[in-house]
Parts: sequence; C-alpha cells; structure tokens
Amino acid sequence: MAPRLILLSLLYFCQGLPGGFLAVALPVILRGRGLSMAEIGLVGLLSLPWVLKVLWAPLVDRWWSRRLGRRRTWMVPAMLGMLACTLVLARFDPSSDLFAIGVVFLLLNLFAATQDVAVDGYAVDLLHGRDLGPANAAQVGGFKLGNIVGGGVLLALIGVLGWRGDFFVMAACIAVALALVLVVREPPPESAPVVSTWAITTRAFKGVFSQPGFAVFLVAAKFGESFGGTPVKPTLVDFAFSTELIGTIDGIVGGLATVLGALAAGVLVRRSGWRVAFASMSIAQGVALAVLGLHLVEPTVIGVAVRIAFENFAGGGVAVAVFVLAMARCSPASSAAEFTAMQVVYMAGAALAGPIAGAFADAWGVLPVMLAGATMAIAIGLIAAVHGRRLDPVVTPVSE
Repeated sequence: MAPRLILLSLLYFCQGLPGGFLAVALPVILRGRGLSMAEIGLVGLLSLPWVLKVLWAPLVDRWWSRRLGRRRTWMVPAMLGMLACTLVLARFDPSSDLFAIGVVFLLLNLFAATQDVAVDGYAVDLLHGRDLGPANAAQVGGFKLGNIVGGGVLLALIGVLGWRGDFFVMAACIAVALALVLVVREPPPESAPVVSTWAITTRAFKGVFSQPGFAVFLVAAKFGESFGGTPVKPTLVDFAFSTELIGTIDGIVGGLATVLGALAAGVLVRRSGWRVAFASMSIAQGVALAVLGLHLVEPTVIGVAVRIAFENFAGGGVAVAVFVLAMARCSPASSAAEFTAMQVVYMAGAALAGPIAGAFADAWGVLPVMLAGATMAIAIGLIAAVHGRRLDPVVTPVSE
C-alpha cells in the first residue's frame, strides 16, 4: 500500500499549491493594499470550481482512454493546464494586474479541481476498508503540504524570490508530479459505469441528499471552522505582522500541524472509527478557535503560532474523518462522481462561510465572529458523538 500512498500524497500535494496561495498569501497581499474584510472574503469565490466540479465529475467516471487509463486520462491534461496557468501567473504584476490574476487563478482552480475528481476516484478504486484511514491521511496531509508550499513557504520567501520566482517554484513542483504520473501505469478498473452520464449524476446526488441529515452534517462540519478562521490573517496584518511572518506562522507552522493532525486522525479512525475521530477533533478545533480569538485582542508572535498550530492540528483531523466517511459510502462504478458530490457539499460550507464571516467581522468585530465559529464547531462535534451512527455507510450502494 505504501507506493500508492506516496503517489496519492504527491498528487494531492499539487492540488494544494494554488489553494495555499489563495488562502494564505493573497489575503495578506490584498490587506496590504487596503482592502476591507468583506472584499477579502470575496477571494473565496475564486475557488468556485471546487464547488462546481460535481457538474463534470460524472464525465471523469464515464469517459476515458484505455491507453492512458481511466483516471490518468483526466489527470494528465489537468496537470498540463495547471502547469500552464502557473507559468502565466509568473508574468503578471500583483500591483497592477489583480483582475487578470483573478481570472487565471479561477482557471487554475478549474484544472486543479478536475484533477482532484480523478485522483479521488483513483483512491476509491484502489483502497478499501481499513486502508481508508491512512489513504485519507495521505490525502489531507499531501494537500496541506501543498498548501504549505503554495502559501506559507512561498509567502515567507516572496521577499527573496519575488512574485515570479514563487510561481516558477510552483510550476516546478507540478512538473515533477506530472512526470511521475506519466511513468506510473494505472491498473485496469474493476468495474466501470455502463449507465448514462445523467444517471451517474443522479446516483451521486442521491448518495448525499437521500439522507438529508448527512448533507447538513457535511456543510456544518466545514462552516463553523471556516467562519471562525476567516478573519485571522487580515487581523494579523492589522497588528503589523509582516507578510513573511504570517506566511511562516499560518502557512508553515499551521500547515505542518495540519499534516500531523491528519496522521493522528488516520490512526484514530483505523482504531476507533470516524465518529470518535471527528467528534474529538471538531470539539478541539472549536476550543482552539475560541482561545485564538481571545488572544487576538493583544496578539504575540509565539502565542499566535501555538494557537494556530492547535487549531490546524484539529482541522486536519476533522477533514480526515469526514473524507473517510464519504469514501466509505461510494460505489466503485461511479466513485469519482459520488465522492466529488460529497466533497463539494462539504466545501460549500467554507465557500458560504468566508463572505458571511468577512461582512460580520466588519460590522461586529473579529472576536464575536471567531467565538461564533468556535461554538458551531463544538456543537457539530457533540452532535456527531451522540447521533453520528445514523450517518454510518450503508452496506449496499445507492440504487439508480
């Protein structure tokens, strides 16, 4: 299983590169240019392809080249598109080309989201049962390492490498991963859908909305943490934390903590199941958000770093537990579409939370927003601990 986990980690790493830059670097750059919390919250709309990817996910299950393989058919062109976008971004000037940068980042996320659909299907095809814990630890850990490099590391090094150098580094990482994908052969699928694309789409959404409580759980699992976390980086800018320092604290320290949290949750899921992992990590994340919000009244560098590390550790564990549950509910024939539908509903919580939290932070202040997010995270953790058994995977896949 180890070679498969290494490959999955590398692929998820590439998908995390643009997201890391958008989540860590761009809000700092925009706040430095004087934009409001509400305007910075709109940056989340550049990640719209990650929500809309469910619309083309059925095509990834249904159409492929036998020569390339079911998943590589989509991985290879998606990674080529990501490589092209990063090279184009390197030519822009962030002081004068913000609109063009936004357009290309939207396209970059389109390619990254498409790759994610294929890689998720690849993971579900290859790994089952007790392997899902380590597999999702590799997913969350690899993705977060990509966030670290794309966000914290490159933000911390932007004074040395410059904008262009940062994107050349990102392009080099994608090129290495693409070369490995081209070398590794993909095993033939055990089963493939024989129904129409529309039937695959219907099956995917049935897997989410046939149990409304599951859909609500997916949104709530992400909404609280995102609501409480949105104001953090702009607030650090307001307290004169340098760009490099924010990149180090939030991107590198927080990112490494997320990886450790994902690994810890992978072990916990394997031993005790997703419910124990999710409840403990979500409650811990809520506590961490509250403590961080109180500290941001008069922040210190070490205090912020420790609290952000704690919050990110728990966040990595939450993601692993949610994705284990989602993968376990997928059927092999349409795994990419089904998992994507669940993942999109989960990430919709973040997409909704960002703009709302930014507007409320301008109106109410940072602390009330962070305490509200903390309360939501603790509440969904307690609900999962008591009622989570109702969300356990069914034995048979959802019928058409």
